[in-house]
Amino acid sequence: MLSWVLLLLASGLEVLWAAGLKRSDSVLEWLATIVCIVGSFALLVLATKRMGASTAYVFFVIFGTVGTYLLDVALFGKPLSLAAMLAIAAILFSVVQLKQVKD
Repeated sequence: MLSWVLLLLASGLEVLWAAGLKRSDSVLEWLATIVCIVGSFALLVLATKRMGASTAYVFFVIFGTVGTYLLDVALFGKPLSLAAMLAIAAILFSVVQLKQVKD
């Protein structure tokens, strides 16, 4: 359970640093972005010690991708597109299928 919490925190920091890379203007914002990058990968490494590295990385990328897109839609006015939603659904479906095959 702790590994999933670490993974969600790592992914949350990934979303923040992705937004920071796109929108940082000041030194303080860049420092916060760097802290998020380091924290994100540190938490990912800790999560991989408790679960398989491939599983952790796949979910890290998925949570980060979906979170970054939803953050852009919710906070930065990016239009919600059917194509993006279908792509996200396909990614999630694929991961569920891979997990079922693995188990």
